[in-house]
Amino acid sequence: MENFATARENGVDTTELTGSYTYRSFLDLTEPVDDFNKLRFAQLELTLTVGPDGAVSGALVFPTPPEAGLLAMDMVGTATAGPDVRFTLTGKGRPNTPIADFHYAYDGIALRHWEAGTDQRLTLAGTVLRVENHGSGPALAHAGQTASFLAVNRDL
Repeated sequence: MENFATARENGVDTTELTGSYTYRSFLDLTEPVDDFNKLRFAQLELTLTVGPDGAVSGALVFPTPPEAGLLAMDMVGTATAGPDVRFTLTGKGRPNTPIADFHYAYDGIALRHWEAGTDQRLTLAGTVLRVENHGSGPALAHAGQTASFLAVNRDL
């Protein structure tokens, strides 16, 4: 993390976003809740690879038992360097899987690294938009749904 802090002072090299993250998204409810799980939109595993040109690729993997097979959205996008690292991503479900019709857009930033902080990890934050409807019947998820997200880097 020290390398990240030093780079942040001079603008971050976007390739430092490469890694594995615990991704959590939250419903944007305004009223207090008695159970934090009522805010839960998703908890997934995010992997990102960022090239020197800022091109981003990766996957957002859903938790499933091994016998169910891998459920993932392929992620592509761009990251821009500067005092505040920004990124935009598009996630689409992999073909021939139960989530093939998933399509989401992400807009985010790398959060500040506190020089005096302890045990701090690189954290990404932003908003996610469901771009297209998916599912059917009572399980229909409508386009336009938004949520906030945090992704905490798991790499040491």
